Amino acid sequence: MVSLAMRRVLVGLTAVAVALGWLQLAPAFGFPVTAPAAMLDRMLGANHEASLAGWAMLLVGELALAGGYFIFVEGRTRGPVAPIVYAVAAWLVTGAVLMPLIGIIQGAPPAGDAINDPMRANFFMLNLGAGAAAESLVAWLLFGVVLAAGRALEVSRRVFLVALVGSAAAGVIAYTVPALVAQGESGRVVEGRVSALSTGPVFISVLELPQPPGAVLGPHKHIAGFTLDVWGTATMQIAGRGLVDARQGDAVFLPTMQSHDHENRAAVPLAIGLSIFLIGLTVALVVLGGRGSATFVIAALLIGGTVATVDPLMNDWYFIGVRGAAQRGAVMQVPAAHRTYESQNLTGLGTGPVIERLTTRSLSAGESARFTGPAAIVILGGQASVTTGGRTADLSAQSGITIAGGDEAVVTGHSGSTRVMVVELLPGG
Repeated sequence: MVSLAMRRVLVGLTAVAVALGWLQLAPAFGFPVTAPAAMLDRMLGANHEASLAGWAMLLVGELALAGGYFIFVEGRTRGPVAPIVYAVAAWLVTGAVLMPLIGIIQGAPPAGDAINDPMRANFFMLNLGAGAAAESLVAWLLFGVVLAAGRALEVSRRVFLVALVGSAAAGVIAYTVPALVAQGESGRVVEGRVSALSTGPVFISVLELPQPPGAVLGPHKHIAGFTLDVWGTATMQIAGRGLVDARQGDAVFLPTMQSHDHENRAAVPLAIGLSIFLIGLTVALVVLGGRGSATFVIAALLIGGTVATVDPLMNDWYFIGVRGAAQRGAVMQVPAAHRTYESQNLTGLGTGPVIERLTTRSLSAGESARFTGPAAIVILGGQASVTTGGRTADLSAQSGITIAGGDEAVVTGHSGSTRVMVVELLPGG
């Protein structure tokens, strides 16, 4: 059975998946990192972090543009030119009209925001350079080519279901595998010495900062802290140390004001390979012109585009440091970043040297570990309970608790593999 509705749904979903997948992979070719989903999140607040809300708005908008093509263009035109013209028009309208409007809705940028922030919407995102407009144009051209090639397809119910189920399964696997693999990391204890903490109250900050392949957070300096890698490879060019690769489970201490950058170099070859795969399938779809195995090609293209959009090639790392209380809520410098945990204010730590100790370990169900404050205990995966001062708190993944100076805390794993990260502050005199 061949259905016009099934063809349009399959072609439209594929066009959106390939375009968004390209935007995720483009930094591997030297294009700037663009973050349309995180940019839309910024409309919800100047310091709003990346969330499902941004992705929901992005997907609704992309699917609406695909639907607009089928409703207003496809039935009134013939040949491959109209879809390409529609795609170029969408590029012009989104870049020249929609992006500035989103920038107005976002309002004034948050304090400390960089001029080249990919989440700051503006005319064709030229704050990132001309490469951002070129990268977006490629995405829209891929969108239009898929629409053009899909005009002649005859989609059976079997292929339609295989494509949808296959893409959904591939998306779930691409999303969950990094988290599942990260649970197998071995324990680490890493220490770093700082001459003194900030004056006044301080807090322990745990930021999660994933980067797509090819992304670079340029050379900068800041407080002392740890880079902890949990998925992929977090590469750093550190002044005086050269190139340092932090792999899964590795933690690297960076002294105060040490110049360094953060990159995702290791996944670039795989990202380029996936991009070539998607572009090759798109070309094959055009060449086949709806004949023979074209429906299987578009099914594979939808699956590949979904994987690229989810982007399991992003690395995943944390930066953990002790910040002055005035730095709470600082703007995120990486689009997919999250404040995993900010401890309560810690006071009375003195003015002398301090040793910051980072401990990561896995606890099986019922297994316990003891730590002494001042400290922050964060659960990266699984569930645990923390008992301190005669009180017990249950914690789930991506949550934490503050341990006051001199207090002892007992962490007990509740799930099969609970991943715990602990930051302790010890006298360094």
